[in-house]
Amino acid sequence: MLLAAVAAASQDVAATRSRTAKRDRLAAVLRDASAEELPVVAAWLSGELRQRRTGVGWRSLRDLPGPATEPTLTVR
Repeated sequence: MLLAAVAAASQDVAATRSRTAKRDRLAAVLRDASAEELPVVAAWLSGELRQRRTGVGWRSLRDLPGPATEPTLTVR
């Protein structure tokens, strides 16, 4: 599953006030996740990090690469 799909689901949920729409959107993205990805996707959508540190600091953000033309980052 692409990380972009999880981010899009999060944005969609934040953009609506409808509980039914939120439930349906979350269910759809969780249904699309594989068994290995499901715990990670569920944690991210609930606002939890799976690890205490991300390993990304200010120094590593100094020289950013250009944006990708297509989403390639996966949940795994």
